[in-house]
Amino acid sequence: MSGDGSDTVGDESADRLDRIVTVPCEGADVLALFDLATGDPLGEVPVGSHPVHATTLAERTFVATMGERAVTAVDGGGEVTRVETGVLGPSHFATAAGELYVSCSAGDALAVIDPSDSTLVERISVGAEPHELAVGPDERRLYSGSRRTGAIDVVDTATHDRVGAVDVGSNARVQGVALGPNGRRGYAVDQRGGRVVAFAPSAAANGPLEGSDAEHVDGRPGEAWKAAPVGADPYDLVVTADRVFVPGRGDGTVHEFSSDLTLEAVHDGFSRPVDLFRASGRWWVLDGETARLRALDGTVVDTPAPGLAAVPVGGGRLVVSHYDDDRLSLVDVNAGTVWTAECPAHPFGAVVV
Repeated sequence: MSGDGSDTVGDESADRLDRIVTVPCEGADVLALFDLATGDPLGEVPVGSHPVHATTLAERTFVATMGERAVTAVDGGGEVTRVETGVLGPSHFATAAGELYVSCSAGDALAVIDPSDSTLVERISVGAEPHELAVGPDERRLYSGSRRTGAIDVVDTATHDRVGAVDVGSNARVQGVALGPNGRRGYAVDQRGGRVVAFAPSAAANGPLEGSDAEHVDGRPGEAWKAAPVGADPYDLVVTADRVFVPGRGDGTVHEFSSDLTLEAVHDGFSRPVDLFRASGRWWVLDGETARLRALDGTVVDTPAPGLAAVPVGGGRLVVSHYDDDRLSLVDVNAGTVWTAECPAHPFGAVVV
């Protein structure tokens, strides 16, 4: 979820009829496939226990199966390959320097995968219960948030060494982690403390890096230099060049900050905001308890059911996963729902290929 929230796929791509929506279905242990244009089901691929997140790389779709000690790779022909991680709980993905990283929440490690041949390259020990991952724009450093140690581990992507850590606080539960687009500021959500924390990236055991990584707006490399309170039960964040948005799932608010964590606005009136997306010139909030998308300016688009995850596909459209209702929808923020399809149990975040 972390990132710039932009509608990154252009209108021309959005009009293609040959694209496929793939969605991990946690309650059915499958990757379900749908036609993006029509919502017609195209089949299901068994992928292992509790699939939650997916990503595409090297013409394969990789699925994190939290109930396994493996990641599942599915190629364009439907062939399935298991990539053994050796530890339980593959959860979130990130790519850096041509390699695929996956946090293994129950194994306190990151697995590094070569996507070209779907093999395990390395396993890196990090703080307990790693969750979301973030990568600097030059892809030399990867940041892994720990939900139990109150730290963000820093990994050198060339050597696969853990080279430092950012101390968020001994009682912190680090959920979302993100870097600004220029890599000069990093941000983390402390779910337990109800706050967002800004840190200076590029912590390294042997000192700061040279070049662009050495240019910091605030703080020393590896230092958490500012924190700000946010709404109840924050889980993730969205970061752009000049804004940081943090939804509060427990109190229906979205806190909007400038890049230095100066509070700009508190947007309320949501039920359970879970994420934000930029589409057709507006910021839209996905609601986990109300069947609608609502923009920060108050514009509302009805959806068939509440949504847990969504992905922009261009042209003002989002593929929305209705986790509790076992459905998947294509929603146009200008025209409403395009199609809704029945889905195997508990669809998570979709990927369009």
